[in-house]
Amino acid sequence: MQEQSMQLTEWKRRLRAGNTALRDALSIEQRALLSARVCSHAWSWFSQAKAASLLAYAPFRSELDCRPLLAEAWAGGCEVLLPRVNRESGDLSLHRVRSWEELVPGAYGILEPAAVGTALTGPGTAAGGRTSWPEAVFVPGLAFDRKGGRLGYGRGYYDRLRAASEAGLPKGAARPLWIGLAYDLQLVPEVPLEEHDALMDLLITENGIWDCRKERVRWS
Repeated sequence: MQEQSMQLTEWKRRLRAGNTALRDALSIEQRALLSARVCSHAWSWFSQAKAASLLAYAPFRSELDCRPLLAEAWAGGCEVLLPRVNRESGDLSLHRVRSWEELVPGAYGILEPAAVGTALTGPGTAAGGRTSWPEAVFVPGLAFDRKGGRLGYGRGYYDRLRAASEAGLPKGAARPLWIGLAYDLQLVPEVPLEEHDALMDLLITENGIWDCRKERVRWS
């Protein structure tokens, strides 16, 4: 069992290093072009789903740039939430953001909402009477597979947030859809997963949208 765990850890380490290098090798122009295509697919899906709220992220380093998606959401009057990292607790709090001007450098140098006192949703709780989570959660990552496997940075922030979102939902309430945003070069045949790792519902790259739930049925 210990040997298997060590092998899994090494697999993840190699995959993180390899995919980070691939992503970093993209030029600024390539990232902008590919990100725009991904965001176009994402906004098309979001609009057709008639969703009104989303949680996304502030892109960092060579991550896929989701700013075009958020610009569309703001222009369309949608509620946009961005996370703020609490390094002491290891949790994310969610904050309504109306423009990029409301962000400041935070943990790890990543832009995040400046107003600590305006948290709308925290893990397992809801502030200000808010009981619903955003309808769509768009997340970055280092590697994805078409069955919904996601490899993040190893800190577990999104894993804990997802567990909290599902534990805190009222009975019968619809849960958020979790959607990976990635360059196609980040796709791998299989992402190494542990039992606690949750799967994405959808995956969007510049080449289109994959329904990971259907992929899992197809391969089951």
